[in-house]
Amino acid sequence: MKFNTIVVAVDGSTHGMKALELAADLAVAVDAVLHVVSVYRHHSVYESTHSLVRGREVVPHPDSSMKALAREICEDHARRAKELGVPDPVIAVRRGAPARGIVDYVEEVKADCVVVGSQGLGDSGGLFLGSVSQKVATQARCTCITVK
Repeated sequence: MKFNTIVVAVDGSTHGMKALELAADLAVAVDAVLHVVSVYRHHSVYESTHSLVRGREVVPHPDSSMKALAREICEDHARRAKELGVPDPVIAVRRGAPARGIVDYVEEVKADCVVVGSQGLGDSGGLFLGSVSQKVATQARCTCITVK
């Protein structure tokens, strides 16, 4: 089996970094393109505490903040991938349900393999909610590697 395109999902967790390191090593070994994706959950104005109590100053919309955080996480992980020998990792940030967003991205880029951490940051403030790795493994049509 030849992997041409590998997607790794990251959320800033320790398991996400382990997934990135394995995916980068694999991409270098098989000369595959590595995509680093982070999916953040959409927040509407109504979900924000800022919508309930607003001061006179303008507070950034929570959705923009989450998008910026997801991009920063991707950029940090892409830098690590470069340190591990991946020449040009592709960065992608998506909004929505994490598992569905990862699977949709995998299908969009026609990935041969997706790598995820076994545990993300979860409800304690992370970008992934619920058992994302389990959902991705069940829904993805390509090879799925779950890293502990």
